[in-house]
Amino acid sequence: MRIAIVEDSAADAKALKEMTLRLLPPELGLAQLDVYDGAADFLAADRYYELLLIDCLLPETSGVELAKTVRRTNTTSAIVFITAYMDYAADGYETNALRYLLKPVEEKKLAEALTYFAGLQTRDAVVELTGTTRYAAFVKKSEILYVEYVGRKVVVRLEGRAVESHRTMKEFESLLGPDFFFRTAQRFLVNFSHIAEKNDKTLILDNGERVAISGRKLMPFNQAYIRFLRKG
Repeated sequence: MRIAIVEDSAADAKALKEMTLRLLPPELGLAQLDVYDGAADFLAADRYYELLLIDCLLPETSGVELAKTVRRTNTTSAIVFITAYMDYAADGYETNALRYLLKPVEEKKLAEALTYFAGLQTRDAVVELTGTTRYAAFVKKSEILYVEYVGRKVVVRLEGRAVESHRTMKEFESLLGPDFFFRTAQRFLVNFSHIAEKNDKTLILDNGERVAISGRKLMPFNQAYIRFLRKG
């Protein structure tokens, strides 16, 4: 879990960082928490964070404008605005913000926001597809149609595009987990939630693509798919 705080007040940033570290649900597994004192520094760093805590009043631009810039290329990061004035809530509507927290930030309100965020991560976690930091691509698990081994490459198929990855198929099996994904054949790891129809040894996905199931995988697939449907 990577978290960024964008706050120009050093005192407020310090207090928010300490509170976040203390209240962050342990299941999120914090790997990094960085603090930036403005939009320019944050954008110059060009790093991906699962959670952004952004002050609405920043010196060179508003936090809402920063969030809008982020959203042009990044739809998966969760955004929590920190504000002294709730008037900003309307301005930030299109950024799909997770929460607005009033200054001074109350521990109870921050804890509620972090707990809610943890629940979202559990249900539909963000996945780093490429396995590299230089060519990183981040999407939610639900956006992945299937993962395919093509020649010597692993390709992640999304709606309307494909991303080549340095990860192995085994790494993706572990990363995506068995509750929503199934290895239907040596070449394919399929998202249950995108299956529209099963026809003999072929799966038809909701975008019309077809994915094969090997004969020895038919029974375990049927069992796993039934479990998935029951949970849904």
